Amino acid sequence: MRCTTEEKRHLKRRASADKISVSELLRAALGQIRAPRRRATPQVDPKLVTALSRIGTNLNQIARAVNAAQAAGDMRQIDSLQLLAELIGIERQMSALFASHSQRDADHAD
Repeated sequence: MRCTTEEKRHLKRRASADKISVSELLRAALGQIRAPRRRATPQVDPKLVTALSRIGTNLNQIARAVNAAQAAGDMRQIDSLQLLAELIGIERQMSALFASHSQRDADHAD
């Protein structure tokens, strides 16, 4: 299909606004497919992402230690109480993050 430079720019802007490719836009315009409606990607607080990343790192370290002990056939080297304390700490961190961000969302809704 041939079009002017300005028409091409318009098609690209329209496709970008709909978060689809130009090809998908043209197929939809020709009635070949129904244009999908994509939800906007939610904006996330970078501090939340950082905090969740730290929690994920802690969980990975715990899992690695447990897997290594299990592979060595020596689960005695795992301190069950320490492991439980770490997991409880992670649960508390996640609860606090959830509460903090739920409160922020509620404050922004007002």
